[in-house]
Amino acid sequence: MPEGGSSVTQLAPCSHRGPGKLCPISRTPCMGECIYADILANISLGIIGLDTARKEVFYQNKLAIELFKGSIQPKDYRAITGLLLADAGESLDGVDAMVSRKLRYGNRFLGFTVYRISATLLWIYVTDITEKMRLGAIAEAVNTMNNLGYIFSGIRHELGNPINSIKTTATVLKQNIEGYSKDTVVQYVDRMLSDLTRVEVLLRDLKNFSMYENPEVSDLDLPAFIENLVAMSQFDFAREGIQIKTLLRPNAGRILADPRALQQVLLNVLTNAADALRGRPEPEIMISTQRLDGRVVIRVWDNGCGFPESQRKLLFIPFSTTKTKGTGLGLVIIQKMLAKMGGTVEIESVEGVETSVTINLPGGAPAGA
Repeated sequence: MPEGGSSVTQLAPCSHRGPGKLCPISRTPCMGECIYADILANISLGIIGLDTARKEVFYQNKLAIELFKGSIQPKDYRAITGLLLADAGESLDGVDAMVSRKLRYGNRFLGFTVYRISATLLWIYVTDITEKMRLGAIAEAVNTMNNLGYIFSGIRHELGNPINSIKTTATVLKQNIEGYSKDTVVQYVDRMLSDLTRVEVLLRDLKNFSMYENPEVSDLDLPAFIENLVAMSQFDFAREGIQIKTLLRPNAGRILADPRALQQVLLNVLTNAADALRGRPEPEIMISTQRLDGRVVIRVWDNGCGFPESQRKLLFIPFSTTKTKGTGLGLVIIQKMLAKMGGTVEIESVEGVETSVTINLPGGAPAGA
C-alpha cells in the first residue's frame, strides 16, 4: 500500500506496449504505462480494431472475443471481415465513415457500428441485441394484433350497416311486393343499390390499402407528372367550378417514387380537396413543388371549409371520417403508400378558411444533372 493508505489500480496489460510501438487508441508512440487498456478490456461492448492495409486485427477486447467464441478465432482478420463487412469488398474501401448494422449469428442477433478513423484503420463496436430484438418483436406482434382487431372491428361495422339495411329493405319489399306500386318498389330497389354502393366503396378502399406493398420506385420528371395528372383531372373539377393552379419550381425537377402509387396519393388528396370546396365561393386548388435538402415537397392547398383542430388527431385513424359516404381509409392509404416510398404527409387546416397537405419524398436527380 502506498503512503496515505490508498490502493493503486493495476492496469490490464496492453499487447502493443513498448518502445517503438503505436498505441492502438491514439495511434501515437506508446508512452509505457497504458491508460486505456483496462477500460477497453472490461467494457460491456465488443471492440475490434482493423488495419485494412496490413489486413490484421490490431485490437480485440475480451467481449469481442467472447461474442464469436467457438466459430471465429481471436484476431482472425479474414473471418471477422467476412462476417461483418462481407459486402464492402476485399480492400474495405467501400466502408463509410460510420455504418450501423445488425445480423443474425447462430441463435443470437448482433448489432454493430463501424467507424473509419483513418484511410486504413477501422473501429467496430459490437453488442448482443438478442433480448432487445425479442422484446421488440413481442411489442410489434402485440401492436399488430391490436391494429388488426381495430381494423376488423371497423370492417365489420362498415359492412354490417349497409348489409343490415339491405336485408331489412329486401324483407319489407318481399312482404309487400303485391301491394306496393311500381314507384314504391323502385324506391326500395334504389335504397338497396345505394347501400351496395357503400359496400363497393369499402371493398375498393380495402383493395387500395393492400396495393403497392412493394412499390417500384423510379426517377420521375415531377413537373411532367403533375401536368399530366392535372390535365387528366381538370375537366371533372371544372364542372364543379373548381380551378386548379400549379407552381412547379425548376429545382424540384425529379423525384423518386412509384408513379402508380403517387398518382393514387395525389388523386385522393385532390378528391378530398374537391369535397371540402363544395359550395364554397371561388373554389381553388394550388399544387406547388420545391426541393429542400435533397428531398422534394409537394404541397396541395385549397380554400375549402377546412376542419377544426380537434379533428387533427383522428385524421390517420382507420374508419374515422366526417363524410357521410366516406370509409375513413383515404388518408390511411395515403400515409401507407408514402411510407413505402420513404415519404411523409402532413396536414394543416384552419376551419372555414383553408387546408394544406404537404407531401415529402426523396428527390431524384438534381436539375441539370
